[in-house]
Amino acid sequence: MHGFHRALIATWLVFGGAAAWAQPPQAPASKAGAVDNDFLRQASAAGLTQIALGKLAAGHAGSSDVKSFGERMVTDHTAINVDMAKLAGSKGKQLATSSDPDQQQIISKLGEMTGADFDRAYSDTVVKMDKNAQGIYELEATHGEDADIREFARKTMSTLKEHDSLAGSLPLF
Repeated sequence: MHGFHRALIATWLVFGGAAAWAQPPQAPASKAGAVDNDFLRQASAAGLTQIALGKLAAGHAGSSDVKSFGERMVTDHTAINVDMAKLAGSKGKQLATSSDPDQQQIISKLGEMTGADFDRAYSDTVVKMDKNAQGIYELEATHGEDADIREFARKTMSTLKEHDSLAGSLPLF
């Protein structure tokens, strides 16, 4: 009987019984920490919001300047989010899949407006959102733990500053 137990244990070990004792494979270590994770989630959600609002501008804006600005926001934030997704994927990190609830409310509210009312509300909203986004990117650029994510934030800030300048040049409504 003693030999039988040895054979049974050996068979169990050979055919995977020990797998229950093994540690699961670990993903490659990333230096991305809580600051980086918060940045990726907040920045990607804000980008999705800017894309949604820019698309609204195409159909709701009364001013051709606002429509053009909205198109630019869609183009730029789509490119930013694509680059951010590649970076996050290389780090094993997740991005937001939708706008934050408060941003969803803004999208819904603006979606009910047209013409000059939309233009005014959209212009005010994107100026505030760009200031907020610049703060998120600045925080990451100066305090992020992962060098690649920090560099992405630093490089993207120039586009956000350009958006701020363009939004400030929209006509007053």
